[in-house]
Amino acid sequence: MDRLTLAHVTHEAVEKIGGIGAVLEGLITSPVYQQHVQRSILIGPLAPHAASDPTRRLGDDGHVLYSSIDHVDHSDLGAKLRPIEWAFNVSIVYGTRRYSNHAEGHTGEAEVLLIDVFRANRDRLNVFKLRLWETFGLDSSKYDQHWDYEEYVRLAEPAFYALRALLDDDDLPCILFSHEFMGMPTALQAILDGGDSFRTVFHAHECATARRIVEDHHGHDTMFYNVLHQARDGGQYVEDVFGKREGELRHALISRAHLCDAVLAVGDYTRDEMLFLNHRFDKQPVDLVYNGIPAFDIDLAQKNHARDILADYAAGLLGHDVDVLMTHVTRPVISKGLWRDLTVCHEMQPHLAEAGQHAVLFILATGGGVRRPQDVAAMSQQYGWPRNHREGYPDLVGPEVDLHSNIDAFNQDHPNVQVILVNQFGFGRRRLGPAVHDDMDMANLRCAADVEFGMATYEPFGISPLEPLGAGALCIISNVCGCLGFVLAVTNNDLPPNVVVADFTQLDRPLSIDELLNMSQEERDAMERRIAADVAATIMTRLPRDDAARQTLIDTGRALVNRMNWDQVVATRLLPVLHRITT
Repeated sequence: MDRLTLAHVTHEAVEKIGGIGAVLEGLITSPVYQQHVQRSILIGPLAPHAASDPTRRLGDDGHVLYSSIDHVDHSDLGAKLRPIEWAFNVSIVYGTRRYSNHAEGHTGEAEVLLIDVFRANRDRLNVFKLRLWETFGLDSSKYDQHWDYEEYVRLAEPAFYALRALLDDDDLPCILFSHEFMGMPTALQAILDGGDSFRTVFHAHECATARRIVEDHHGHDTMFYNVLHQARDGGQYVEDVFGKREGELRHALISRAHLCDAVLAVGDYTRDEMLFLNHRFDKQPVDLVYNGIPAFDIDLAQKNHARDILADYAAGLLGHDVDVLMTHVTRPVISKGLWRDLTVCHEMQPHLAEAGQHAVLFILATGGGVRRPQDVAAMSQQYGWPRNHREGYPDLVGPEVDLHSNIDAFNQDHPNVQVILVNQFGFGRRRLGPAVHDDMDMANLRCAADVEFGMATYEPFGISPLEPLGAGALCIISNVCGCLGFVLAVTNNDLPPNVVVADFTQLDRPLSIDELLNMSQEERDAMERRIAADVAATIMTRLPRDDAARQTLIDTGRALVNRMNWDQVVATRLLPVLHRITT
């Protein structure tokens, strides 16, 4: 069987920012992926501010082979690429980037093609936009004032022709992935002019239309998914219920994903959301390709050591010993449902008090990026950061302010469970100061956790909430997390004790679509409290009381993760789709 050529259009071609970067890392370092894919080419726009060291334009693990900006051409590519640059008035940087999966000890390499589109040829661009309108009904005039749209429309043609110039006949057909809305203009260009040389895939890491509705409505997931199921049963689509969405650029792009040769969804609900977009998806199958979960290979001694050093750090901050260590590694955005952590912790308080135990929840969420070591030292010495906070950089900024306000109010009357906001990117002595043990880092934080929260209102997959699974943590996820579908698939719907599901879409009585659309925050809060009480009781029941119970959770977690790794995903879910569209 011929090896495949894959091109990935993404905003994370150089830097892992979020979920797409984690997916690319998992794929490219997978031995099964490497066995079946001969070339991986990552394509994205060159950041306008990237006037840096020419050797670092592709990141710390990148190697520049061609850069017209820096007059570099180590591989004699100028003859192929300069005509494209002249035609579209763009600059191109091309080279390779190395990937490392430290958890599993795997490495991989991809080619990287970056294009500076800031001064793109306006005449050619306008012709391309006209073609998008005439062929696909995509009216760029509604969105071209938004750089999120304009940048990726400008990228499409030069990216397509540069990619074609880099490919040999033996590399064809090339499978072009649109990772989210960003890659859709390039995919549409490949549909227009690629002929038999290209296949196109839309990789739905989320459904932007659904995310916006869930985040903006008081009822969040409780409202949306109940509406979705009723509407689908009644033959309705998203605009029939929630009104016209064509003014939203992301909706305009992803609602045309049915034009691609394949559509992939990272979770069951994301698949349902894509099918909910419009009737044209009725004839386009949406294939489930879950994300892989990185594996931790730890033993009980390592688990206990990690717990000891995190508990020691917590005791130093709180002034008393801690029995239960809980974490939530996330972004401070509404879709992560961080208030639900506090609701569950509130319900845990009486259980902990009765047992004479203390718990701590570390929420790692930053809206301000990496704080400098000197700032960390000053905040720690002056007012006991991160136990205590003050508004204004280098401390609380943006969404951190409201989050801390809620946490501070919570801590006032919950003596047996305290919450600490770590508004820093990373974990360890370099990030938190000398009070942290030398051995503590993000990997050990994951190993130390007894409980990891992830009760999102919108979570297409959710790698992070399951990362500590192989280290024996109880992973608390909402039923709308895409990773739940993967767990159920590999366990034949028999959930292990390591995974606790909080179903916030449970209604206490049947509601019509109109009643759901008018759901208030107070109604949703009442439903959430009911679910949170059940979750808290389950956590208290399943928390390990001794080393034997902790070892059991490590064993069951590891067994589960071994069936959810990237090799399994590539072999059983991704490759069958790719072979289907290329044969």
